[in-house]
Amino acid sequence: MNMKWTLFVLLTALLTACTGVEEVPITDWVHHSNFPGTPRASASTFVIGDKAYVCCGRISSKYSLKNEVWEYNSSTDSWNQLDTFPGKPRVKAVAATINGKGYVGMGCNGNAYANSVFNDFKEFDPATGLWTTKSPFPGTAANDLAYAVINGCLYTAMGFDGITRKNDTYKYDPSTNEWTRLDDCPGSFSVPAFFSIGKNFYVGSGFQGRNLRLFYRFNTETEKWTSVAALPFGRMMSNGLELDGKGYVMLGRFWNGVENDGRLLSDVMEYDPAENSWISRGDFPGGARQNAMVFTIQGRGYVVMGEDESDRLPDVWSFKPTL
Repeated sequence: MNMKWTLFVLLTALLTACTGVEEVPITDWVHHSNFPGTPRASASTFVIGDKAYVCCGRISSKYSLKNEVWEYNSSTDSWNQLDTFPGKPRVKAVAATINGKGYVGMGCNGNAYANSVFNDFKEFDPATGLWTTKSPFPGTAANDLAYAVINGCLYTAMGFDGITRKNDTYKYDPSTNEWTRLDDCPGSFSVPAFFSIGKNFYVGSGFQGRNLRLFYRFNTETEKWTSVAALPFGRMMSNGLELDGKGYVMLGRFWNGVENDGRLLSDVMEYDPAENSWISRGDFPGGARQNAMVFTIQGRGYVVMGEDESDRLPDVWSFKPTL
């Protein structure tokens, strides 16, 4: 056993002993071509086939918002700018793929006031490049929404209306173009992480006066919420995705009392629904950041842009969490 590997094993054992969390680092990380436009944070993404679409976002630490749409072709590792999103520029919009079409809406204009929140909702057809207006979101808490697509329907949870954090749950059915209010989520907090596994929608972390570890599961068949294992470490402004039947929560910030105070995070946590438990999968090699964008294409998870303490970042990475 060489010296570097011995040191790695000893450090991993020490971390596990100190935190009580098993660590199995991801080794398959690939650095792709950087984003060619102005780097951004708090944008939204959806995936159709082997292409990802990055919509809107913020290019400065304040309110320089965009309604640009960029297409990333994973087969050629290349970017192409498309026509702009037909709504107002925004951050933290909902973006999802249902039956081969993209959906983008809600979010806010970067201000923490009630009149800053959007409820519009639009459908993107990749065959024509055109956007169609759909039924608007019926809730008031249209910013900071957690969301997932399960069995051809979009589910949203929580949200911030500019004044109050809500625990609303909604379902959008594209076949009827209708929204339905469902049972309230047990929690109501800002900037959570979220992902779906099978029939279940998972939402957790975020903050409500403190860093939260709580995680909840919404069963879309019973339409009921239950608590699941909490994250080992609280955080906010992180990202979540699903790969191979497991959930991943990564990056973000450990909040420390005032806006953007505390420390940025670079770790990746893996949730196993069969065991209802979390393990650490090591650190993201691109460095600590918050408000990144993530998506999955052909069995690989992608981490795109985001921001550190000083600037927005252009880098693009993918990973495969094999053990």
